[in-house]
This record gives sequence, C-alpha cells and structure tokens, in this order.
Amino acid sequence: MPFKEKDFILIDYTATVKETNTVVDTTNSEKAKESNIYDENKTYEPTLVIIGEGRVVKGLEEALQEMNEGEQKVIELPPSKAYGERDPNRLRRIPIREFKKGDVEPVPGKVVEINGVPALIRDVTGGRVLVDFNHPLAGKTIVYEVKVIKYLQNDDEKVKALLKRRLRPKNIDDYNIKISKEEGFVQIKIPETEMINPDIQLAKRALAREIFNYIEGIKKVEFIEEIIAPEKPKEETAEEKEKPSEEKPKEEAKQ
Repeated sequence: MPFKEKDFILIDYTATVKETNTVVDTTNSEKAKESNIYDENKTYEPTLVIIGEGRVVKGLEEALQEMNEGEQKVIELPPSKAYGERDPNRLRRIPIREFKKGDVEPVPGKVVEINGVPALIRDVTGGRVLVDFNHPLAGKTIVYEVKVIKYLQNDDEKVKALLKRRLRPKNIDDYNIKISKEEGFVQIKIPETEMINPDIQLAKRALAREIFNYIEGIKKVEFIEEIIAPEKPKEETAEEKEKPSEEKPKEEAKQ
C-alpha cells in the first residue's frame, strides 16, 4: 500500500556516492564505524520521514511513497533527484580581508558560514578566496540502501517521533505524554534532567508547530516543567537526642 501525504514512517538507510563508493550517511552505527564517519554525538537509529515534508532528497521521498512497511530497496538517484547539479554560478571569489575581519583563517577544504549560508573553501590565491556554495554532494549520483522499518499510525507514536526529532531526549520514556482528541490538546511533561538543554525553548515551539500541523484536531500543546525539592535529612527528635548510645558489653579480663 503506497504511503500518502503526511504519513509517518521510520526508515533505516545507508547513502553511498556511486562514483567513489564512499558512504556519506547512514543510520547504522556499525556501518558508520566501518566507513570512518562515526560520530559519537549522533544517535544511530531508524529516522523519521514524513511524506511530503521535504526533509529528505526528492528521489528518496518519491521511492519511499511506493514502498511498504518492512520492504527494502536499493535506489540509485541521479543528481537531479538527489542534491542537484553543480552550478558554476554558485562559486564566488571573496577578498581574504573579509575572512580576517571575522577572525577566520581561510584554508582549502574548510567549511565556513557566509551570511548564514554554509560554503566550502576551494582555493586561496592572490589575496582572494574561492568559495563554493554548492552542496558538497551536488553533481553526484547517490545510491540508497533503504528499509521501511515501521509505519506510525497512532497519535501517541507520532508525537513521540516528533519529540525525539526536535528535543533529542536521552530517554523518551522519561517524558510523560497525554493526548486528548476530545479536548484538543497534547500535554508533555519534561523531566528535570532535560531542562538544562539551552535550545529547549526554541525546540518546544518548533515541536508545537509540527504537532498542530500533523496531528489532526489538536489546538493546544502544553509543556509541564517541574522541579522537585531534594529530600532533607531526617532530624533527630528530642527523645532520640536524649537516648543514651548503646554500648556493647565488654568481656571481663581473664584471671
């Protein structure tokens, strides 16, 4: 049964550049280690794809729409269906002094941000820096080994999947989630250990917007944050303070 717009699915995948047989992305930790792209700060697990959301490349999303839960495929995507063709107009030469102003040392191969857009430094010559605003995989044919792990259908599964993607919790089970379609609200109790996340306020707003967009009938998202006072050590009562300490009887010395 093909998936439709706004369907939630969890997928496992490995993406390889066909021309070089180089693995560039994967949800499998062992594959990442084998390919020397393992990131200890990344969680390797099936990733959420919402059909029509456009968070994965066009060709992969089109292929996923025609797959079924549990199905596995190898998909070859030309640049037009992956990260696009290389555009020579996206190459620019910038005076090196502009980098010095921002205390950035321009080095070939380094990724920098220019006006909020990432760019790759290709060359540094004659006081000018050649930067490339093309995606690093532009012009490449990408081969995806992909499997649809699960089709998420109930609202509880969907909210948890959105929460994991936005808040990146250490343990999703630490969050208490209540959904009332009759009253049109979702309530999420955030554990105290997760409140230290400096980006949590922006993440909560983004999560609420996604819940409104993808969970039908929800009009309010409520976040609960509780801080519980630590237990104080038990104080001794007056009787306990006056009670003499018990001493063990001493053995009499033998004559």
